[in-house]
Amino acid sequence: MGKTFRITVNGRPYAVEVGDLAASPVEVIVDGQVFLVEVEKAAPSSTAPVAAGTKVFVPTPAPAVAARPVPDQAKGPPPAPAPAAGSGKDITAPMPGVVLAVRVKDGDRIHRGQEVCLLESMKMELNIMASADGVVKKVCVAVGQSVVHGTVLVELE
Repeated sequence: MGKTFRITVNGRPYAVEVGDLAASPVEVIVDGQVFLVEVEKAAPSSTAPVAAGTKVFVPTPAPAVAARPVPDQAKGPPPAPAPAAGSGKDITAPMPGVVLAVRVKDGDRIHRGQEVCLLESMKMELNIMASADGVVKKVCVAVGQSVVHGTVLVELE
């Protein structure tokens, strides 16, 4: 493919592989999920006259991107959703987002890998899975609620 990067967003590391930037769209793989990304050209910046011998640092802005998932038939089976980070007793939000669905209620017996919530983050839906077997002690969020990284979604006994 192209270059591989290790990035961290809100404390969560991601493996990002970027394909040929001369191609359009560019194929980008984030933790095994393939996206086709359109890279837009950055608008040229204006420069003011500078006296000879003056050192000037002009940061290059990152190009704007629009990502869309590769159609299902092209990317193969979807990757298994990652379990939410947590202490084993709490299921927490792995990134900021909005709660789209709560799949469990207080008193439910759940199993490791079972979906407990659905979050929307960065215009993507993220299945939040139980990191351990247990009984739901308390559902701490409601549909439509905004959460930040680390927010406790569900407490387990």
